[in-house]
Amino acid sequence: MTEEGAVAISEKTTTDADQEEIEETLTLDQRKEELKKSRWNVFLWLGIAVLMFTFALFPMPFSADYDDFTHSVEKDIGFVWGPSLPGDDFFDAPLHLEVLTSTPPTHSEIRLDAYVIKQTNCQQNLGVFTEEAKLGTNHAYQYQSIDSLIEDEEYTFKFSVDPGQYCVIVQYFNETSGEVDKTSNNDMSVKGKMWPNQVFGGILGIICLSLSAFAFIGAQKHGAHVKNILENGDESTEDKVLASLTGARVAAGPTGPPSPGPTGGPPETGPSNPPQAIEAPVEQVPTVPVEEVAQAEPEPASSEAIFEPAEGGYFFKKLPDGSYEQTVYVQNADGSYAPHEG
Repeated sequence: MTEEGAVAISEKTTTDADQEEIEETLTLDQRKEELKKSRWNVFLWLGIAVLMFTFALFPMPFSADYDDFTHSVEKDIGFVWGPSLPGDDFFDAPLHLEVLTSTPPTHSEIRLDAYVIKQTNCQQNLGVFTEEAKLGTNHAYQYQSIDSLIEDEEYTFKFSVDPGQYCVIVQYFNETSGEVDKTSNNDMSVKGKMWPNQVFGGILGIICLSLSAFAFIGAQKHGAHVKNILENGDESTEDKVLASLTGARVAAGPTGPPSPGPTGGPPETGPSNPPQAIEAPVEQVPTVPVEEVAQAEPEPASSEAIFEPAEGGYFFKKLPDGSYEQTVYVQNADGSYAPHEG
């Protein structure tokens, strides 16, 4: 990894850490405020997305009637706007023509022709362009036809056009004579719909819907933080760090074996004060070097009680466990000991 890449990763990590620190320092009231804003953003972008989709799907209608002079229906539908590229593609604006054949010709060889011609002047002679439209080589001049017509039947033509100004022509065509049928009692009506806002509105609607989804994710995140604070309390960052360190130490367990206990035997303890407040004489224990103590073998403990002299000619009986009997003894003439009867 290059030095520039390492610096970029370090800066990104620092930025993420700063962002997390900012999020951690938010109080409960600030969290609730952020949650409220996120929810409003969800509804705002969702509402705009609905408006954009409605705008995209709402058609722009037009209508035209049969002209006895031209023996056809001609309509300048105006400018169709959009982002489409030249040619047939996904971004073309849909254009539908609904033709009601009120009184079609009675001839058997009659068909219904519909043209969509891309021209700015619809008052000129469009015959040349209609012939080119029948060839189907130019997307700017489109042509469709329906035969076997029925009286008072509605027929639908569906076109897709690029941005520009268009003229619509619908007429009865006599296949026998090879020209437009000019029967005097012919009649029809045309209703059209086009969706020039479909691409713009659809793209903007998808963008707003995506922003609404991101706002919903943010609202869920703030809601989870608020719920956590309400359940666990408003715990500070310092407390969280201390708690995490304590948990880590507990999880790690002891770092070494337990310290050794005492190596010697139990201490010999006796009564601190003998009966009748008579204190035993303190014997001076001679100091023995450590080396001699280590080399000397311990003397076996006496299994019989001994009598220790006290002031006034009295004796105390010391038991083998080191404790004193709570009775005062006197020494007889024969050297035996008997309890003092006072």
